[in-house]
Amino acid sequence: MDPAEPDPTPPSAPAQSLSHRLAAALGVMPLPRGWHAAAAFGGLLAAGPLLTLAGATLLAQHERNATVRLQAQLAPRLGAEATARAARTALANAAGRAAPGPVLEVLAGVLPADARLTRVERTRDGGLELDVAGSDPDTLRAAIRRAPEFAGMRNTSQRRTDAAMIVSMREDAQ
Repeated sequence: MDPAEPDPTPPSAPAQSLSHRLAAALGVMPLPRGWHAAAAFGGLLAAGPLLTLAGATLLAQHERNATVRLQAQLAPRLGAEATARAARTALANAAGRAAPGPVLEVLAGVLPADARLTRVERTRDGGLELDVAGSDPDTLRAAIRRAPEFAGMRNTSQRRTDAAMIVSMREDAQ
């Protein structure tokens, strides 16, 4: 820095940053001033979530419609599958149970002498229902449960007739 010498050339300006260039570009654009600028900025802020909500609603409705269409297309197939499943279950229950003859033979062997068998039935699900008439319902129940084949029988009801007590029992399907 000698007063006789001229000033050295100033260093070259550094390259402008992205923020400087953006500010310069926005400087040439006409922007609203005052409360108009605040209102425009608030509108832009509110538009984002509102547009997101509207888009999500449209997408959800589209998916609901697609689900309804698929359910309508699959309804016959699902109905056939449920029918086939019920048929397989009924067949398995029927195949896995003893025939009526052996069941009656076992019952004849365990019932007291004064007891009479009034009804024997296989239910649709493969369970066994029976009605036995006799003088003492407790003796009837105990005699039936002594046989291992009828250990799962449970008492469903008992009623009195003119001559005897009728005990109803049921074995659930396994």
